[in-house]
Amino acid sequence: MSLPIISVAGNGLLRVGHRFQIKGVVYVEKASGSTPIDVLADSRASQCAVDAPIIKALGANTINVFYTDATQSHDKCMQIFQDNGIYVMTNMAIQKDSTLLDLTGMDASSNIANSTWQMDVFKQYAAILDSMAGYSNLLALLVGNNIITGASITDKGPTVDLAPYLKAAARDMKAYAAARQYRPIPIGYATDSDYTYIQALGEYLVCGGKSDEAIDFYSVNQYSWCGKSSIITSGYDGLTSKLEGLGVPMFFSEDGCNSPAPRLFEDQSAVFGSNMSSVWSGAIIYEWRQEESKYGLVSYTTSGVSTPTTLADYNVLKSQWANVTANTHPPSTFSTPSCPTSINSYWPINPSAALPTIAGLDFATIKPASATSTSDDTSTSISITGTSTSASNTTEPKHSIGGGAIAGISVGVTSGVLVFVGLFLFFKRRSKRNGPFYSMAQTSDTLDAGGSNHIDPLAELAHTARPAELAHTNSPSELPDLENRVQELDSRMIDRPGRAEA
Repeated sequence: MSLPIISVAGNGLLRVGHRFQIKGVVYVEKASGSTPIDVLADSRASQCAVDAPIIKALGANTINVFYTDATQSHDKCMQIFQDNGIYVMTNMAIQKDSTLLDLTGMDASSNIANSTWQMDVFKQYAAILDSMAGYSNLLALLVGNNIITGASITDKGPTVDLAPYLKAAARDMKAYAAARQYRPIPIGYATDSDYTYIQALGEYLVCGGKSDEAIDFYSVNQYSWCGKSSIITSGYDGLTSKLEGLGVPMFFSEDGCNSPAPRLFEDQSAVFGSNMSSVWSGAIIYEWRQEESKYGLVSYTTSGVSTPTTLADYNVLKSQWANVTANTHPPSTFSTPSCPTSINSYWPINPSAALPTIAGLDFATIKPASATSTSDDTSTSISITGTSTSASNTTEPKHSIGGGAIAGISVGVTSGVLVFVGLFLFFKRRSKRNGPFYSMAQTSDTLDAGGSNHIDPLAELAHTARPAELAHTNSPSELPDLENRVQELDSRMIDRPGRAEA
């Protein structure tokens, strides 16, 4: 049975018409090498089956994963988490090494003037969107996590200059999802809690009055509530007052200072309390698995598939969530905030400047997911809004017939036609002696309808309403290559202990 789809309404999230508040955990595993671990890949299904019930017992309804490999199937883990009532949020950007402030490929200084952003990054985002769009328990997608920082990193200058690229990414991924005819999927951004730019950045990503260019939600990675604290001491009151006018859902996408240990998670009563819950839609605790930084809720003592041991933090958080009362009031609707002007050196963005674009990107040439087929080394031509476009190695939902199946049917039909022709000629010769052969002649009319390459019954098998157990496409529709590939929106994470102590 599918989980109800989460939608955006005003400054909140809705589930079956009722306000939805996130109680989540960051569900990741640190890689031993340079390749990130896709914790939702089908190869991880056995571990997902172990973890999901323990996450459910914690009281969580959401997991946030940092990395998705679009070439892998995620059917098994997504179904396991769905069966346990758990939604999933993931990042479309590639996560950088969490131990490094690595901004390689993110220098925008040469690209702001000519308003371009990178086709390769768009294709990467599109592939992840394709691979996840059909799951009803996909809560949201991120265009990035902590890409923007007000600080100057080496000689690259303030990375706040990347804000237009983030907004362009949100715009283009919304347009891509619409072209593929997916359901509306909330697309947003996760920011650091640096006060120097957090309000201006949020206003910029939301402003303009065009919903197709604005982010759907704004989440904050916040570690300021440590031990015995309060809304005022932690700065939660100031943060709330700065952002409450954005008018989009907000939540803590990372939360849980670990000093002192064990953690008390007393901020949860504030986040879900009357002073904050009308603005904030919950919190995601960092993190599920115990790593070197000591933020884990559970510990794994053996490699491979294993049952984790719950730690003290797990039990404290479970108790905190059990004692909070969900906000049942409808979300509020706000007018779109004004775009921030260049108020200081931390916000040099001109709000009236055109957003970056990708040369050659034409959404009219992107096929709906239900009309896309897959076949090795073959191309299909499908008309969209009067435009005929060819795509190779494109993909489709599980419940429409795949290119291989279509190829098989085509071979079968072709063979059948050849057999029919032979039999028809044979019986035609016999008919001079034995009379007409009616049934074969009638079948011929059906096979020839629409031409030899047109098989009408297949159209009935392509679905635009995508069920939860749907398997997903692993790559975006073919798009024109861009010669000058210039701008990357890779995500990065800074070291959590350093942030918590700060």
